[in-house]
Amino acid sequence: MTSLLSAKSERIAIIALIALAAVLRMTAAAVLPDQSSALVDALAYRELAARLWSDGQIAGLYQMPLYPLLIAVVGPSIGQLGADIALSVTSVWLVYALADQLFSDQYARIFAMAAAACYPPLIFFSVVGLSETLFITLILAAFLCWYRARFTAAAFFAVLAVLTRPVFDVFAPALVVFFALVVHRQSFKKAVQHLAVYVLVYCALMSIWWANNYKVYGDFVRLTLGGGTALYAGSNPLNRTGGGNLHIDYSLDGFANIANPIERDRALRNAAVSYIVQNPQRFAELAALKFLRIWRLWPVHEAYRTTAAVVVLVASLVPVLLLAGLGLYVNWNQLRRLSPVLLFGIGYTAVHMILVGTIRYRLALEPFLIILAGAGASYLVRYFALGSRKSG
Repeated sequence: MTSLLSAKSERIAIIALIALAAVLRMTAAAVLPDQSSALVDALAYRELAARLWSDGQIAGLYQMPLYPLLIAVVGPSIGQLGADIALSVTSVWLVYALADQLFSDQYARIFAMAAAACYPPLIFFSVVGLSETLFITLILAAFLCWYRARFTAAAFFAVLAVLTRPVFDVFAPALVVFFALVVHRQSFKKAVQHLAVYVLVYCALMSIWWANNYKVYGDFVRLTLGGGTALYAGSNPLNRTGGGNLHIDYSLDGFANIANPIERDRALRNAAVSYIVQNPQRFAELAALKFLRIWRLWPVHEAYRTTAAVVVLVASLVPVLLLAGLGLYVNWNQLRRLSPVLLFGIGYTAVHMILVGTIRYRLALEPFLIILAGAGASYLVRYFALGSRKSG
């Protein structure tokens, strides 16, 4: 394809966009007030990091260990903020690299990188002390390695993503097989070998977490003890909105007498499954509500429903969605190569339609939308600017 920049100019553009991404995030860190009162998970991660230093273990029911471990290593406040900004800037480069893998189009990869550098939700989450930035960086790194057929490195990043947010545990093994068989058209035997490597890496990296959980709970806990709560929060008689707010969308009062956290998690899961089986129509209605909550254009949280926040989010997301749709349409002949991204997006949305729906969970998909949007922007530039130049 026609190049907009020479190789040297493109390298300069990459450095400039990395610098811009860093400046925008540091500016946001200086301007935005502390968000802990609205985002209570930020406090939970810091508390777990502090307890890791004092007790030598992590005992959070709902959190995986990697982000608290990161905070414990670099320190809260400035150290944590610096690490999150560095990870977010790295993810901007990963968007560029993935766009190149998918489209081999200079316009697409430069536009995608520029959008990721300036995208307000990615900037916001890089400075508020939540695990989303680490999770996104690891997922993008895993996808890049899978596209480059570096399955061992991809396994490493994928398992680290699981150690950050347990939801990726559902997708990683399937993606290993799918990339091998569909994207790289390798043999079934080769796919099984890649899956075996993933399992070995998984067991090696997760074993420390399992040892921690056995020490805390006296039993084997593979991920967290929040799965039952998440499922019950989204599927119970109180839930009317598809959200997951305690005392609004669900209550744990009926389970307070179960002291053992493993038994309580199991009881919550059983109660949720029973509710789903007995109320299939209501489950479907709640799933639809959760879908709308995940993909709505403005925040649900009252603290972020201000006019300014709504305008910024809508102005950010709508162009990305439109350009991503165009990018997918004009590259439909590359469906085989794009299919892992599409299947991950569909599957990730479906999982949260079963659990709890919120736009915060959508953030992990937005870098992939930005990559597709870069392809859409490239098409428009070529169609209008270059087309008119040729006709002139």
